[in-house]
Amino acid sequence: MTVLDDLPVVVIGAGPVGLAAAAHLHERGLPCTVLEAGDSVGAAVRRWGHVRAFSPWRYDIDDAARRLLADSGWTAPDPAALPTGDELVDAYLRPLVELPQIAPQVRLSARVVAISRLGLDRLRTAGREQTPFLVRLADGEELLARAVIDASGTADTPNVLGASGLPARGEAAAGAYLDHALPDVLGADRDRFAGRHTLVVGAGHSAANTLLSLAELAADAPGTEVTWAIRAASPTRAYGGDDADALRAQGALGSRLRADVEAGRIRL
Repeated sequence: MTVLDDLPVVVIGAGPVGLAAAAHLHERGLPCTVLEAGDSVGAAVRRWGHVRAFSPWRYDIDDAARRLLADSGWTAPDPAALPTGDELVDAYLRPLVELPQIAPQVRLSARVVAISRLGLDRLRTAGREQTPFLVRLADGEELLARAVIDASGTADTPNVLGASGLPARGEAAAGAYLDHALPDVLGADRDRFAGRHTLVVGAGHSAANTLLSLAELAADAPGTEVTWAIRAASPTRAYGGDDADALRAQGALGSRLRADVEAGRIRL
């Protein structure tokens, strides 16, 4: 026995990965504390709640979480259906966090600002592997942990526009005009984009979803223009595998994007 054996594993983030980690830790009889910066579980997922995932439910539910939920009488969604972000939270994450095995371990509005090792710094490192982690919260509280699992995701740390991992020149000054991943173009954020020219930068799935929504908006709102900027010499990778894609909805996403570009609805 060591001092670490009496401490919990701290999991940062109460989204799909963080709560799955909590379920696995429970199965192994390991105490844990889940720290969620938002005021509800799946807070980051809620930001893209209007978007439908391209992976069906069968791939979205962790096995350990499924076992816990099944024991409570939970009815699993149709494994072939494609959930939206909101459905992922409402039909899966909320029932999971309400379980008596998980609920006491989760703390909301608990933002982690730093992680270190107790009593150690850049120069003092002896015995680091046997030393507890020190987790500091935004309100100044500090927790000790035997291990830390970072499942915080990237919602609060979006990629910058510049190359080499550096902000583009002038990016900070243009902050008022920038929006990050998956705004609700056809819903709550419609007025921000309708009748305007929007530049979408990036070749990932978030960019593809946003581009498709903007193209749809352009067909309905006069004056709406869409430009897509990528660093690669070709958009082929962004288009994916079309009908050969293992995830059909993902392949369809790329096919629709290619069609909008070829039709001139999106200027590449």
